[in-house]
Formats: sequence, structure tokens, C-alpha cells
Amino acid sequence: MSGHVPVRRLVLRALGAAAVMGAAPLEALACSIVPSETQGPYPGDGSNGPNVLTQSGIVRSDIRASFGAAGTAVTPGTPLTVTLQVVDASNACTPLAGYAVYIWHCNASGQYSMYSSGATAQNWLRGVQVTDANGRVTFTTVYPGCYSGRWPHIHFEIFASTADAVAGSNALKTSQIAMPESANREVYTQSALYPGSLSNQDQVTLRSDGVFGDDGGALELGTVTGSLTAGYAVTLQAGIAAAASSSNAPDIDQQGLTGMWYEPASSGQGLALEVYPDLRGTGVGFLQGGWFTFDVAPAGGVEKQRWYTFGGTVAAGGATATLPLYVNTGGNFNATPVTTGQVAGSATIDFSSCTEGEFTYMLSDGRNGTIPLTRLLPSVTCSTTSARPTSADFALSGNWYDPSTSGQGLIVEVNPVTPVMFFAWYTYAANGASLGIAGQRWFTAQGAYNNGARSMTATLYETSGGVFDAPTLASQATNAVGTATLSFSSCSAATLSYAFGTGSNAGKQGSIALSRVAAVPAGCTA
Repeated sequence: MSGHVPVRRLVLRALGAAAVMGAAPLEALACSIVPSETQGPYPGDGSNGPNVLTQSGIVRSDIRASFGAAGTAVTPGTPLTVTLQVVDASNACTPLAGYAVYIWHCNASGQYSMYSSGATAQNWLRGVQVTDANGRVTFTTVYPGCYSGRWPHIHFEIFASTADAVAGSNALKTSQIAMPESANREVYTQSALYPGSLSNQDQVTLRSDGVFGDDGGALELGTVTGSLTAGYAVTLQAGIAAAASSSNAPDIDQQGLTGMWYEPASSGQGLALEVYPDLRGTGVGFLQGGWFTFDVAPAGGVEKQRWYTFGGTVAAGGATATLPLYVNTGGNFNATPVTTGQVAGSATIDFSSCTEGEFTYMLSDGRNGTIPLTRLLPSVTCSTTSARPTSADFALSGNWYDPSTSGQGLIVEVNPVTPVMFFAWYTYAANGASLGIAGQRWFTAQGAYNNGARSMTATLYETSGGVFDAPTLASQATNAVGTATLSFSSCSAATLSYAFGTGSNAGKQGSIALSRVAAVPAGCTA
């Protein structure tokens, strides 16, 4: 039995975002937007079979018993109080009153009402509450069991109003609460009440879990208090972007947001990203990106170049996602060893339109800020409606890498509107493995192409003299250092041929066999 349809692990190490790595909760991230997660196969919200939200009586605080036509059977388990606080992460964590929250979870035996064998006629452990003036809802329930393949968890959906919730549509956020291991193990010592839970808990970690594994549940790990004799209470603050949810912002779960983004005032540094729509299930995609920038002042040469990656789940119905940030070191230019990203903080990306947005970062070393974003090249397939147009050329855009040197690679935008091909190349110095963070290197490339072409020549550029998240300095220089040809043999295979005539890689030439990091976008032809 599973509360999540398994998908292959998104080990997007091509650009360093080690999705298999977890992270302890960071206090600095307490007001970040809670990650969007899959509803799983047992939501009971009408998206996969029955819809409990339209049934009279669903608005209730004590969810231990079934209700309505399902009867009044109570499912056993250790008492648990669940408190969620819904806040506006885009407005100084202001509590959001009047929002509706629907929660559901398995019982002590790992069964879901309405779906599991022997429980299809029941609707226990499902209910809706409305947030009070402090943005809080509280439910009385039982501690969930641990079934094979999943970390113990509680599902929830947030709606703008009770009317939206009981209509069974228009959820603003779908996510999950991860239950802490110490409390789990204490509860699961009751083997008669929680059969199999302790052994199932032994077989999964927050890092290996198919839902929480992206960041180790850093923003979804509940705080639990209590005891076996007194019962338990779990609390979680769930941040959403309330302003974005009511605007005509683009749905984030679309490939049209893929491409290059930057702040004009700090030209010469920026973001490159790709959205894989529906990669983890209907309405649940994955965003993978890179951030090419510099070290803090004083400015310097190429040894002061810095790059980060970010990646995680995004969900349909919103324009915002909070994602872990990673940093990679210890690699060599177009050579082994393979490197793996280490968690360096968190970032929230929020799109206000198909061409504007902002990137808010919180690095573990204390640096934080917000970068206004503008699309570098024209939007091609981004849509603010349910339409999802495709473009054969633009669909070549995204993350590409050589699996044998995972931990470095390209993020490409092929833009038929301009028409221009642009890519950011995240890599290392030739002897970068011995240089630590100073061994990071990045290049950019730009070239015109003919629409329909599958081989594109571009000029390679190297930028130095900049300062992290600062306006472009007089000392900053972007110099042409070579040429590159990017040839696509299919929608999932390409070759990069390069020749450096000057700069830090002067004299280096060669070719790299590239593969897509993940799924091929719709509409791609090659």
C-alpha cells in the first residue's frame, strides 16, 4: 500500500542539485513557502475517484469517526492533535484568516478510508476546518501508521475559502506533514495497535522517501510534543503566496517558464531553469535550475565566479515554489570526478507573469535577499490559461549533461522568436578539484540560428569582476573566449563541440556527448 505513486528518483546531479540529499530544518526558513507535493492515490477530493469534500458534514474538527452515510465507525489509534498555521509568505508571514484546510491520512494499520480494502465504505480521518484570526486550524485525530515505502505523513490541501473546499476544486496548495522519527518510533512500540509500522519505519528515511527526499522534509517536518499516555500534538506553519494565488500569474507547472532570467541592474549574472511539467504525476512537476553569479566583494577574477543549483517539486494551480539550494565543488573541467551538490540554503521563485518574477534566497551562511527577474529572451510557449502550446525548437531547451561527469552541464534556451540560442555552462577549472569553491567556473554562450536548425554555433563568453547580487560594476567584464557548436541528434541526445582561444581555458578544445537530465518536453522534434 502506498500514499504516493512511486516515480524514479530525480537525481538531477547533472548540474549539482543532489535530490537524494536531505537537510535538517533551518530556522531561517520558518516562513518559506511550503513545498507542493503529490496528492497521492487516495486524496478523496474528486481528483482520483470519490469526493468526500462535497459530502455534508466534512467541515469538522474531530475526524476520528466516519460521518454521514458512511456511519459512525471510529478508527483506533494513539490520540493526535494536528495544528496548521497558514501564513502569507509573500507578505511578512501575515496569518491568513478564513482559508479552508482539508487534511487526510492513513490509520494505525496503514489504511486509507474510501480506498483501502475493508475501508471503502468509511470516510474517517478526513475533514475540513477554517483558519481563525491567527491563521490556525486544529484537528483531533489519531497518529498515522507507517506503511511500506513511505515516511509517516499527513496530507493537506489549502483553499481560499470554505466554498472552494466543499466544491472539491481549486486548491491553492497541496502538501504533506512529515512526522518526526523519534515520535514515530515511540508510538510504533505499540505493535498490536500499529502492526508492521516499526519494521516499515526501519526501511525508509526522509532522504530516501519519494516525496520528502528532495530536501529531507526541511520545510514539512512537523514539531511533535506529548507522550504515549497523554497523546501527541503536531504543529506546522504552512506558508503560501496569497497574492500570487489571486492574480493572473502563470501556472508554474509548465515548460513555457523554461529559459534565462536575470535582473537588468545586475546584468552579467542570472538564472537558467527548466520546468518538467507533470513529471511526478498529474499537476505535480519538477523545476531544476542554475544560478550563475559571483562571490561577495571585493570583485576579482574568474576565481570569484560562483554557481548554485536549485530543484524541487512544483504544483499546478500556483505560480510559486520554494526549493532547496545546492553548491558543488571538487570537480574538474569536462573530466571526473563526479560531484554531488551540498545543501546551501533555500530559494523561493515566484512568477507574476510569463516575463516577470522574483527570486528570494536564504543561504546557510546568512546571506539573503530578493532578486527581481525579467526574462532575457521573449516568451515562446508560456501561458496564463490552461492552454499549453508547444514549439519544436523551444522544446530543445533545458538541462543537458554528460552522465560520466555528472555535477556539471548546460542549461540551454533555444528561442525561435528571436531567433537566438543561449546557454549557461556550469563547470570547473581544469584543476578545480584542488581549489575548493574557487574551482567553480561558468561560461555563457550566444548565437543566432535558423528556425528548424538542429546544429547551432555560438560565441563562448567568460565574465569576471562582478560581485554577488550587486549592480553591475565598472570592473565587470564579459569577454569572448571561444566558440561552441551545439548539435542535437535527437530530443534527448546532443553534442557540444568547443574551442577556447583565450581566457582561463585558452587552448582547450574537445566535444561532450550530452543527454537530457530528465523528460523530453511535449512537441519536441529533432
